[in-house]
Amino acid sequence: MTGPFESSYGGDGSKIADDTRLECGICWWVYDPALGDEETQTPPGTPFRLLPDTWECPNCAASKSKFMVIDSATLSEDDAVNNLANAYRRAALKVKGLPIYNPTLAIEAVGFREHDGRRVGVMVTPWFMNLTVLPSTADLATWADGSSARLTFPSGAYDFVVTDLHGLGLIGTCSLFSTMTEFTDHEAAQVAATSVADALFQPEQPPAPPSVSRRQLLGG
Repeated sequence: MTGPFESSYGGDGSKIADDTRLECGICWWVYDPALGDEETQTPPGTPFRLLPDTWECPNCAASKSKFMVIDSATLSEDDAVNNLANAYRRAALKVKGLPIYNPTLAIEAVGFREHDGRRVGVMVTPWFMNLTVLPSTADLATWADGSSARLTFPSGAYDFVVTDLHGLGLIGTCSLFSTMTEFTDHEAAQVAATSVADALFQPEQPPAPPSVSRRQLLGG
């Protein structure tokens, strides 16, 4: 057999829900997100897909790729934010192991909310962190791959690069971190992403210039 079992994790978290339980294919130890993993101090409520690539079965030290799905529903196919995260999870399979990839981090969409008909939040991956916008219907009529768009939020105006993301379509991105080497764990990345997502909707005090830098945004 050249590939993983059909029901195995195999490094691709795009087809499993956050409450999915998975079983080690070597020793049959079960990872239950509702319980977390006391051995590695993983708190209850942590989805399997958010465990770092360096995580191993606490019973036999098998890698994540050895785990197999045993129950739970599939992520909703019509959830735009889930689909965005899933597109990056598929992309991660191609960059894993490269110097730009931080294996202690996972792919997560943080703080997404509705604004002017768009979905906006922060996309965390092991190789970058971006402020990301899913376009409105009106945007789709004017946006083009490779173009730029200046969007206004309560905290100020920001320039976004429009990209046609394979398997999803057009999105707008504003770079926060082009590499993720300064983060030592996923929790630290989550804290930074949450801070940005919240600061984006804080009224500007004092008035911001037309284009605000990512460092200004990170500083609130």
